[in-house]
Amino acid sequence: MASRKRSAKVDAVREAAAEYFAARSHDAWRRAFLKANPGEKGKPRMRMRAGVMVDVNQPWSRLHPKAKADNKIAAYDAYDAVVKFPHDRESAAAYVHERWVARNRKDPNQPKALFKPYARLPEAEKDKDRAHVDQIKKALAAVRRQKTARKVKPVAGGQTVQLDAKTWRRVERAARDLSKAVGREVRPEALLSAAVEAFAVVCKAVADETRAKKA
Repeated sequence: MASRKRSAKVDAVREAAAEYFAARSHDAWRRAFLKANPGEKGKPRMRMRAGVMVDVNQPWSRLHPKAKADNKIAAYDAYDAVVKFPHDRESAAAYVHERWVARNRKDPNQPKALFKPYARLPEAEKDKDRAHVDQIKKALAAVRRQKTARKVKPVAGGQTVQLDAKTWRRVERAARDLSKAVGREVRPEALLSAAVEAFAVVCKAVADETRAKKA
């Protein structure tokens, strides 16, 4: 039983880290792609993913599940690399490359020069594999931070609100969206505090109105 629980916990961390890694990698690729090809904005970029033609020119939030699953494969390989070589960046990067070769060996669109052993790759290509190692480590650190329950003290009343990791991620996303809308940084803690205070004011107003009607 304990072994199954540990396995489930590891799988959950692996999945969360892969989601974090793949989402940011895809959106970063799309930003770079559209910057280099502004005329492609809003145009489908169809690619075969797991037997289905899908539009990869979509933000991660709207990307087809088949495309998401394909993107996550590289994330899983990067995760496995740092598990195997937690303190050896070069060995982890070499493993990432080996897995890439295994996945893409039959792809005729890939340059043959990339199928060399890691040790014989140019530094620029090695850096891509090293970047995967670094990014998955950042993803794991972020996931571990998110797994810790967050406590935020609202402005009014001094009460403490405790949130689970999933809810906190939603607050963070809302804060990022609001920051873009208003053109300045809005911290998740500040947004949550303001929301709790506003909710308290509304509840008080409703309670006062109800008491007034009964009087």
